Amino acid sequence: MNFHRSHTLLSLAVLLLIVSLLEGCATLAYLPGQQTIGTLRIIGPNVQVNAAPAIDGQTITNGDHITTGAASSAYIYFLSGGFIQLDENTDPGFKLVWEKTQCIFLILKHRTGQAYQQTTSDDCSSVYETPFGKWIRNDTQFNVQVNQQETVMTVLEGTMKLVSPQQMSQQQGQQMIVTKSGVQSVRQLTGKELREVTQWRDRFPPPSAGGGSGSSRCGECAD
Repeated sequence: MNFHRSHTLLSLAVLLLIVSLLEGCATLAYLPGQQTIGTLRIIGPNVQVNAAPAIDGQTITNGDHITTGAASSAYIYFLSGGFIQLDENTDPGFKLVWEKTQCIFLILKHRTGQAYQQTTSDDCSSVYETPFGKWIRNDTQFNVQVNQQETVMTVLEGTMKLVSPQQMSQQQGQQMIVTKSGVQSVRQLTGKELREVTQWRDRFPPPSAGGGSGSSRCGECAD
């Protein structure tokens, strides 16, 4: 799969909706026109950036596509302090779009695997896209699982908004299952169930703050 192949990121209608919903949000860490997204930290031998072996501490920029293989995980620490962790066998791409002075951070073409993300109020306005749906999120913690049949989105803290294929708010503690036919279920999870959703992360603890050649901001040293 060539991530740089020409394709439509978002329909104009959805993009305008995102801008209108997030108008006025501060973007303290990203300057207009900036292309740098954050710093990559890797765990395990099978992490690639744009189909080339990844380097621990390298900079992730607009348009990069990260893939993790077996027994490997990747952390991307954003400039504003939020981060995303990718489970093994996961494949999202990253895009930074500017609407005047408002940045929109897109994680897109996530077709398989699992990820956990913490966003902050200082992040760019953010969109998460899988083959089955697009969500707006900001100052949120969530876990997303994707396979060929469905997307399972679980909100651990904060709220999210599904904007495609339909519009629906998703509250803290809720798990939403979306397929090509639309939203199949929304369920409130128990505390035990929420902890089980992210148990995969125990296999890949955060890398030490001093490692790599990139930013030293840990992002979750006390996680």
